Parts: sequence; C-alpha cells; structure tokens
Amino acid sequence: MTRLVLLPGLDGTGELFAPFVAALDGFPAQVISYPPERAMNYAAHELHVRPQLPRDEDYVLLAESFSGPVGISIAAAAPPRLKALVLCASFAANPLPVFGPLSSLIRVMPAARVPPVLTEPWLYAGRGTPQLRRAHATAMSKVSAKVLSARVAAVLAVDHRALLARIAVPMLYLQASKDRLIPDSAASAILQVRPDVKIAEVEAPHFLLQTEPSKCVAAVMNFLFAHGIVDQQSPEFPDPPLTPAQAERVARLTSAELEAIDAELLAQAAPTWRKVARLVGMAIGELGDRIPHVQDVFYAQRVKQLVARGQLDSQGNLDYMRYSEVRLSKR
Repeated sequence: MTRLVLLPGLDGTGELFAPFVAALDGFPAQVISYPPERAMNYAAHELHVRPQLPRDEDYVLLAESFSGPVGISIAAAAPPRLKALVLCASFAANPLPVFGPLSSLIRVMPAARVPPVLTEPWLYAGRGTPQLRRAHATAMSKVSAKVLSARVAAVLAVDHRALLARIAVPMLYLQASKDRLIPDSAASAILQVRPDVKIAEVEAPHFLLQTEPSKCVAAVMNFLFAHGIVDQQSPEFPDPPLTPAQAERVARLTSAELEAIDAELLAQAAPTWRKVARLVGMAIGELGDRIPHVQDVFYAQRVKQLVARGQLDSQGNLDYMRYSEVRLSKR
C-alpha cells in the first residue's frame, strides 16, 4: 500500500489537513508537523522531515504552500521509496519577488502576529465557514510569532528551481484558480523547468485542500492511477464496469424498478454534500430485498444520470464513488 505523506502550510501544525484527510476516506495518510516554537530556515525544515519519512513502504509526498520547497528538495535527493511529488498551491522560488529584499529585514524585526481575520481574504475569501475560521485561528495560535516570521523570511529568500531538474518521480501541481496569495507565475516558473508537471486546476481559494477536499482527493487519485502508483487491486481504484452477468441482470430491470432506484437515491440525498458511496449504500439497504442482485456500481451509474439531468449537484470525480459527493440540486 502506498502512503500519502502530508507537509503543512505556513502554520506548520498539520491540523488544517483534517478536511482533506477525511475526504481520503481511509487511504493511508501521514501528517508531519513542524516545531511550533523553533524558528528554522528551509534546510532545517527538511532535516526535521527526513527522519519521519516512511522507510519500509512506498509513499507520495504532498507539500502544501509553504512546504513546497521542502518537498522539492527531498524529491531531488531521490529517496528510494518516494513514488511521486504533489505540490499544492505552492512554489519552487519566492512567489512574490517584489518583496524579496524584505527577507533579511524580517529576520531582525520584532516578531508580530497577524490576526487570522486579516489573512482570511487572502486564504479563503468567500469560502470561510465557522468551522474553518476556528480551525485556522486555533492552528495559528499554537505557533509563535517568531516562528511565523522566520517562515515568511524563508519563503522570500528561497529559490529551488534548479532542484526541479533532478526530480525523477512524477509531479502534480494542484492549482487554486482563485488564489489571491500565490500567483499563477509560481506554477509557470515550475513549468518552465519541468514542462512535464501535471497541472490540476481546482476552483478554490488558496486554502483549496480545506474548501474543496473531495475535488483535491479526486485529482490526486486520478494522478496516482494514471502513473500506476496505485494499482487496479487497490480499493481506491475507479469504480469497475459491470461484469457480463451484472449487465444481464440490469438489462432485465423494468422501467418501474429503474424509477424506484432513482427515487430512492434522491430520497437519500440531502441539501448538504454526501459521499456517493454512502448514498448508494443507503439506497441498496432500502431496495436490496425488493430489487435484488443489483450491484453498487450500477447505482453509482444512476447517480451520474441524476447529475446529468440536473437533479443532483456533484463535486469530485464521479468515477470514484468513494471520492465524490452529491447533494440535491440548488438550480
């Protein structure tokens, strides 16, 4: 089994990965956090991470925002069990070069904490929820101001673009289409060195793992499947087609039975997002005795049709019932 190792953003706690980890729905994940009271440069962050990487199993490194240069440097050293690198709303070099000269000044200035409410427009404008605001504030409260200043200074001084050429594993860049913090030029700079990097754009603000976790999981899983990093025997593989026997059973369904399946799926849906796998399981639980021997894969196919008709809204890739969600249409 391949493990997904997560390196956090500026807060360094890893607590803000909670929505993304929940959306992984059991796929093995490991969060590596950074010391909240020790100011470090990028080299020190890398030294902190390396001993915690898996040694006896394959893994994929996902580096969020601040951690991008850490992930790039580690991947460039070609660890033996590393299979891929995912950069999430991140960068290889200072994404805001106009502020580069401030790096040295920030290191010597008295540390000051910026209230999370002032950073919200840059991180998740228009997508803030009470839960996200609390989680963000809690995470930031655990990190000292001097540590945050040191991390900002590190960002303004870093340039790991040359290391990109040394990376042998496949790379994915998750790009937030409404990112107000990291400009498009950060991804472009990476593509200039490595045009083979796969770009997956997600309609979200900078906090894309927090605001669109299911879509991000689907993008990561699609990437892993495409490169054979997760094989066809994995429970995370896309929903399989119907077998000939299953297709024959489905062909015998009457129009009334098809209507009953669609009606039950809609009855189990809600105005809030629910995983397709949950919806399918509940519908089968209600109809299994009345309409026996119809597989979950067919129910998932009916969900796609309900989405196509505009009766359900969806997010994530509907080819993966475990990694997609639907809700009653708001149109």
